[in-house]
Amino acid sequence: MKRIYYLVLFLLGITLNSCDDDFLNRVPLDQISDPEFWNSTGDMELYLNTFYDTFDGWPPSGGGNAPTKDRGTDIALPAINVFGASWTPRLDGAINIPASGGGWNWVNIRNINYFLANVDRVKVRNNMTDHYIGEGHFFRAWFYYEMMKNFGDLPIIDKPVTEADVDILNAPRNKRTEVFNFILNDLEIAISKMRPSNQLATPGTRLSKDIALMFKARACLYEGTWEKYHQGTPFAGQTDGKAYLQQAADAALQIVDGGNYSLVVGNPNRVYADLFNRTNYAGVSEVIFYKHYDREAHGNTFGNQLWNWPNAYGYTYEATKFFLCKDGLPIAVSPLFVGDATLDILEKNRDPRLAQSVMVPTDIRRIQGTDTTYFILPDVLNSGTGIESRKFRHIVVDPAVGIQNHNVDYIFMRLPEAMLIYAEAKAELGTLTQADVDKTINKIRDRVGMPHLKLSSITPDPNWPNYGYAIPDYLHEIRRERTVELFAEGFRFDDLMRWRAHAYWVGKRFVGTFATPALIAIAPAVPRNQAGFFDPYQNALSGPGSTFGFNPGRDYLLPIPTNELTLNQNLTQNPGW
Repeated sequence: MKRIYYLVLFLLGITLNSCDDDFLNRVPLDQISDPEFWNSTGDMELYLNTFYDTFDGWPPSGGGNAPTKDRGTDIALPAINVFGASWTPRLDGAINIPASGGGWNWVNIRNINYFLANVDRVKVRNNMTDHYIGEGHFFRAWFYYEMMKNFGDLPIIDKPVTEADVDILNAPRNKRTEVFNFILNDLEIAISKMRPSNQLATPGTRLSKDIALMFKARACLYEGTWEKYHQGTPFAGQTDGKAYLQQAADAALQIVDGGNYSLVVGNPNRVYADLFNRTNYAGVSEVIFYKHYDREAHGNTFGNQLWNWPNAYGYTYEATKFFLCKDGLPIAVSPLFVGDATLDILEKNRDPRLAQSVMVPTDIRRIQGTDTTYFILPDVLNSGTGIESRKFRHIVVDPAVGIQNHNVDYIFMRLPEAMLIYAEAKAELGTLTQADVDKTINKIRDRVGMPHLKLSSITPDPNWPNYGYAIPDYLHEIRRERTVELFAEGFRFDDLMRWRAHAYWVGKRFVGTFATPALIAIAPAVPRNQAGFFDPYQNALSGPGSTFGFNPGRDYLLPIPTNELTLNQNLTQNPGW
């Protein structure tokens, strides 16, 4: 009990200081920590448990919705009553330089450095001691990675900082490549020390060697493609990205070939949707890392309640165009394509994942006891686009809870991401083979009954996105597959940034479904474009003609707050700000 008391005191110190992002003036942690706290491996676990909430699952239910983390990108827009939510200001270039805050927050890094500096004090050790040390290195890598994506260059700080550390407090930022190598070093330590998931008491919810490998693959793909596509720009790294891409492929392959995970299979017309509507992912074969929710433990503090849908977002018309027809051909050339302007025909003859991701008339909205409610018309005002999500929508009402049901788990990592990382990294390296495609993309397609991707016979798609540079046909298709399979799972903004894809969205607006008379009648306030499609951003964006106003010479990174530049005059502002 005494150890828990001191940990609470420690966390209170964090809370009282968390409103001030200047870590120069924080009370040294060793002055508020119990000298006896670091006695056992159990103390290490208790300390690390406080960081698990930084893995962001469903938001607090008090927010009134549980939006996709892709909201504000090209594939999902916020409802007009919550315009600006999520990534919209970033893609619109509508960020101002803050005086403080703005994501420049070192609390988590400072606290995990304190953990790593004290693990040698632990006297009572057991077979989990090294594992928890590995978790500490994982968390530091995770926190640095998230900050690097926002700010690029960062000061590398690997110990708890006190007022005496003047050289650290006034240090310049290290180059992003140096920062990423620091992240990789932490991940290698984590991988070497952590146990596989199947050797842990709570596999899938406790960090593991598998999760660290998956994170390494994800991070190396991000930085490898960033350094490749940002060469010659103010945001360039110090390499061409090839070494990181190879490490991404190698780490992903260990997951794919490791034998610990396999794709969930079943009815091709429902297996994909069913995967994302479960109340417990324990033992689900393709899920590597997830957050478990249950009403008894969490109460009313998290979202994804059925009554909230459509959760203040809607998918875009442009997003649906990524989905092929059932013959494996793009909609622009397939004889099976019957149209996509209205919801009643949107899913016909298309990749089954489209039907399992969006709501159309005759879909089930809710099953409550013996009563079944069907989807007839979308809530256009609260979705913005009229294209509501079926993915993540748990339609069976628990009679003990009602439509406020919260018990839907949140997936952070699953096997198809590893497969897609491997295929993309190999494609970027120019070493992709048909065998690579068969063990990754084609297995993903098999479970929904879609034709295989054949490298020797790819049909060019007139609707392939214009990224501002040429890429091979097979890379277009790999990017398409990533968009479709990981649809609305929170990867889209990072993908657009690492691909340096601003030509795809700058000067444009993304729209919703065609505004039929029935839909106009229920949502007359939602703007429409000249072609008759719902156009919720019509009068909202900062670029010419209310289009995305992203500045490619500035907006790939966030600005450093002005107060930080004053406190440490060796810090430099990011390009363009």
